[in-house]
Amino acid sequence: MNLLLVEPGEVASDGTILLGDRRAEHLRKFIGVTVGSTVKTGVVAGGLGTAVVLSDDGTTISLHLDLTAPPSVPLPVSLVLAVPRPKVLTRVIETAAAFGVTRIDLTNSWRVEKAYLSSPRLSPTALEYAVRFGAEQGATTHVPPVELHERLMGLLDARWPLPTAAPATKLIAHPDAPPIEAAALTWPLVLALGPEGGWIQRELDTFVERGFTPVSIGAPILRVEAALAAVLGQLLVLQRLRG
Repeated sequence: MNLLLVEPGEVASDGTILLGDRRAEHLRKFIGVTVGSTVKTGVVAGGLGTAVVLSDDGTTISLHLDLTAPPSVPLPVSLVLAVPRPKVLTRVIETAAAFGVTRIDLTNSWRVEKAYLSSPRLSPTALEYAVRFGAEQGATTHVPPVELHERLMGLLDARWPLPTAAPATKLIAHPDAPPIEAAALTWPLVLALGPEGGWIQRELDTFVERGFTPVSIGAPILRVEAALAAVLGQLLVLQRLRG
């Protein structure tokens, strides 16, 4: 936990916060806070600052929050992600949230096993936990919304119907495509990342028809969790270089 995240409703009018859940246990066990300790803290969709530990009775930790900085600025990337294997799904969501992506749309695709869609890791509770954990890791107060779509075409028709709407940068990661740095980028942008084995040609053609540009991160063929971190890292650098 690189940032203690609290909900706006958890902060009393005098700045007091009472925690008795996993966050309190983490502060005790892993960070080793005691009375007087200062913890980097942020309010979801709100500001950043610090919180001082006032008391700890072993069950509930009381802190006082002082906000000194504005909310975190999200990475202006909306992520479309084919549902990965359940064993890596949580890590993938956490990674995306740590980068501070604007939103995450999970979708079915040809190479997504049907059983994946019934995984308990896709429950609202599990997804909420994953994005919160990722935001804590990335030290961002932006917690991206996550939506699951059981049909890829349903998602495309809802978000990017034909005829193609006003121009905007939409990228689809695909092996052997031109390098991502060659693409004309405008912000915010959309990034579509496929499952293990990638998008099938029909899906790729459909994305292109909707205005998506195929890009690659280079020669390596990576697993989903590695590919996500690599492409978001490259976009972060390109955003800095290109303003």
